[in-house]
Amino acid sequence: MKIISAQAMRELDALTIKRAGVTSRELMHVAGVGVAKEILSYLEKFIYKLHVKRFVILAGKGNNGGDGYVVADYLAQHTKIPVVIFPICSRQELGGEAAYYADKLSREVNVLLKELVASDDFRTGDIIIDGLLGTGFSGAIKHPYKKWIETVNSSGYPVISIDIPSGMDGTTGDVLDMAIIADLTVTIGLPKRGLFIKDGPAHVGLLKVVDIGIPSEFVAKINSNLDLFYEEGAEKLLMRISNDSHKKSVGTVLIIGGSKCYRGAPILSGMAALRSGAGLVTVAVPKLCAPSSLPYNALIIREIGNNNDVFFNSSSISELSELIKSHDAIVVGPGIGMSHFAEEVVRTVLSHDKKIIIDADALNLISSNPDILKRNERFIFTPHIGEMMRLLVAFGKDVNFSEDRISKVEKATKLLGGTIVLKGNKTIVSHSGKALSINNTGSQALATAGTGDVLSGIIGAFASSSLDGFDASRISVYIHGLAGELVQKKNGVRGTIADDIIEAIPEALRIISPFA
Repeated sequence: MKIISAQAMRELDALTIKRAGVTSRELMHVAGVGVAKEILSYLEKFIYKLHVKRFVILAGKGNNGGDGYVVADYLAQHTKIPVVIFPICSRQELGGEAAYYADKLSREVNVLLKELVASDDFRTGDIIIDGLLGTGFSGAIKHPYKKWIETVNSSGYPVISIDIPSGMDGTTGDVLDMAIIADLTVTIGLPKRGLFIKDGPAHVGLLKVVDIGIPSEFVAKINSNLDLFYEEGAEKLLMRISNDSHKKSVGTVLIIGGSKCYRGAPILSGMAALRSGAGLVTVAVPKLCAPSSLPYNALIIREIGNNNDVFFNSSSISELSELIKSHDAIVVGPGIGMSHFAEEVVRTVLSHDKKIIIDADALNLISSNPDILKRNERFIFTPHIGEMMRLLVAFGKDVNFSEDRISKVEKATKLLGGTIVLKGNKTIVSHSGKALSINNTGSQALATAGTGDVLSGIIGAFASSSLDGFDASRISVYIHGLAGELVQKKNGVRGTIADDIIEAIPEALRIISPFA
């Protein structure tokens, strides 16, 4: 799904109205109903019913406010939850379709005109729906919007934004003063570039996209180097496994990691690879780092070295080299530490022409010793932003901290080759010559120790199949994020640990495809 500028979206709207026989009134209705349905789906998945007692829609003067009126009307007619709308202006100040839908509001909607909103306008159980400012906004927030946004952000209640969080530039992602901090943003038509760069990810929350019927031939003519990886793309990549498959044909994964300080990391990675469909998974760890018991008996543990080894050392190299040769994909780095011998191990691993997922301290060892890395398009790097910045500096690139994530990952891809998975909110996957893929699943529940190790194992499983590094990474990041969403529904954000993510992988796979 193409990611475009706010201006391009406005042009697509106009073109659809002009040439596809659709009126602006019809588009607004489709958009508002779609947003309302996504809101109800979100509440069903993530918010306990006891926290949903009233919908409060904040309606601005323009089309974003018009969408808000449609949303209010739909929620009033399709739920038993009270709906109130706070317009920022009188009915007489509205024009176009916003005025039309304001007039059509169900009598069930309580309309309370507000010059300003105050903290006591909201109460426990409110779901605040932001329809103040849309994609036409840029620059600094003016009165009275600034006060409205300030009050909403300090309210402590769940917030859902229509199209974009009010106060944010939909193209640049800039927030010059303040913007709504949303828990969910339901964007309309196609996703806007600003949702993914600069201040965007911190304000957007979970992102959903409402299809309003823009003809595909119009979309095809829009140039974009960004692609939102959505459920349709995930389904295409998660295909059936052959009827005559066996454990070796499905894919074999070797995890190399672990040390005295981080014994669990490679185990998390190995379990995730198993749950993601790898036919055989081996975890190679220093002798004294082997676990005394395992969550899964199917996981193969190879204890490397002698009884005194809590780190890999030079004597580990030959044994690891033999294991590398016998596996389809290699994950190196989880828990491996930063010792001189770990550097030797990483150097050895990277000398093989294999699909290699380079994670955690393996990335930091490359940053400390850039000569370790020999460019190979089959390599998959999985840094968070700090690790990637260190890689850029190590290879002699001037780092501009004000650059957006997209610019940074493009620079890293040209520098390192292979596939880059820049982890974080709205993870970016990049490979030279392909549109940047931005993931659309995830949850704050993933912000806990070990979830990066889980992701590297998932990528290992899919890299061991016939998928190339780019597609293996895209589908893996999507599954990882979806598993996070599923666990959030069950355990909440604060109650989730990395082990829970692993257990949710099978359900995530089944949601995506009937062939899971």
